Amino acid sequence: MDRERAARVRASIDELARAEGTAPSIRHVCLACRAALAGGGVSVSLLGELGGGSLLFATDPRSEELAELQVTVGEGAGLDALNQNRPVLVSDLSAVGIQRRWPLFAPAAHDLGVGSLFAFPLQAGVISIGVLEINRVVPGWLSPEQVAGALLYTDAALVVLLQLDLAAESTGAEDRADGMVGPGRPINGFVDRWDEVHQATGIVSVQLGTSITEAFVRLRAHAYASDRRLSAVARDVVARRLRFDPEPGQGSVPVTE
Repeated sequence: MDRERAARVRASIDELARAEGTAPSIRHVCLACRAALAGGGVSVSLLGELGGGSLLFATDPRSEELAELQVTVGEGAGLDALNQNRPVLVSDLSAVGIQRRWPLFAPAAHDLGVGSLFAFPLQAGVISIGVLEINRVVPGWLSPEQVAGALLYTDAALVVLLQLDLAAESTGAEDRADGMVGPGRPINGFVDRWDEVHQATGIVSVQLGTSITEAFVRLRAHAYASDRRLSAVARDVVARRLRFDPEPGQGSVPVTE
């Protein structure tokens, strides 16, 4: 039965890829997973160098914003799944215990219209390198069959990522220009946005004369304090519409030019 289920999961991904005439990608994994679970949103993120996630693909704007929210506030199901190397399944984000567990993330996620959230780590051996997240508008658990399917789609996402890495290593730099990986294949539609966050972090680091880690913390803090998306703040920094000026004894102060 498990072998048959795995074959169906792989076939659902391959079918989407064949329809587009491309090799299977993270996008195909996410879309197939969403279709198999009959609703909700799906995203895949990688573990970032600064302890946050870098979004690879999201099936819808809510899932994208949910993944970005976790990076901004530094807490949530996806980050816990990455750090603890185990699935984190939350049937009701409005539950008191969940609100206490993630005091910044849970209320904001609930405001986005997310009722339940399920995070599955992409594990290479004993190390988690990414996470597949499933969110739904209504509270409630995934069925045992759905959990089993989600785990198989998570495994498929890991296989696709490893294949992309091998393709990138065997492809010349000229073929990997403009965010392309492998033989002319883009990983997803969100790479440029997250590259902008990394670029902004470097700019803030120079402006403040601090480490990359502290600069990223400052960038996240400003996004949260101003109730803006991290990517929007990063875009302003890169466009020189926003800069962070250090003031002796007062830390850093964001100043709009």
